[in-house]
Amino acid sequence: MNEKTGAFLRVEKLVKGKVEDYEQWDEIPLSTDVMLIGRPSTKPDAIPPDIKVLGDDYISRNHAEIYYSFSDGCFMLRDNGSLNGTFLNGEIIEKNKAYPIRDHDLIGFSKISGEMRVILRFRTSYSTLPPWIEEKPSSPPEKQGFFINIAARRVFVDGKEIPLTKKEFKVIEVLYNNKGNACSIDDISWEVWGKEGAGDELVAKYISRLREKIELEPSKPRYIVSLFNPHLQRLFFFSGFVIERPFEGRRKVRAGV
Repeated sequence: MNEKTGAFLRVEKLVKGKVEDYEQWDEIPLSTDVMLIGRPSTKPDAIPPDIKVLGDDYISRNHAEIYYSFSDGCFMLRDNGSLNGTFLNGEIIEKNKAYPIRDHDLIGFSKISGEMRVILRFRTSYSTLPPWIEEKPSSPPEKQGFFINIAARRVFVDGKEIPLTKKEFKVIEVLYNNKGNACSIDDISWEVWGKEGAGDELVAKYISRLREKIELEPSKPRYIVSLFNPHLQRLFFFSGFVIERPFEGRRKVRAGV
């Protein structure tokens, strides 16, 4: 489920190109999922951004991301190692570190020759946010291991919340729901992308990104384990210690695609 929040980004400046489907002063709605911001790639294994900046080569492919943190009770901004930087109210932010953002904050991308290439204004109002998002966030599980709450779309590893994009969550949900059984790339492609499908490279890229996020040592995974059958088909197996205790007091919504 792509849970709407009432928060949005307003497109305030574009030096070159455009934001796909949006013009200047348009409002981009935000959800509780991680929303990637960047320049799309034509490579088959490239993960497409949710907010696509077209026609400006100074914007990185996977430039930054915005998501709602239930643990912190606010939206967060993170630069994903972009080449030309992400800025919050004119100040460059540290790469791969999450920063809280507040109503009216200005988010800038790629400052070149003293000029910001793209500026988005974050807007939110507690009068328009749904009631469940104003609840006091549940404490993360204290036990070690993997925890997933399908309804709340939240994942924890060793007590730390792991922000995931909509597709990343769906991939790990498929693996989790089939724990104890091996899933092929075709299985994952069908469950996540449906009839449209996804190439082997793209599915493998999502598996790699999930390992980077949830595994202590991605090269020695304890949760998403690779298997190989005699036909040389790659299979993925969800393993490891899983916490199954649900949150108390969280919203009750039906998980969707």
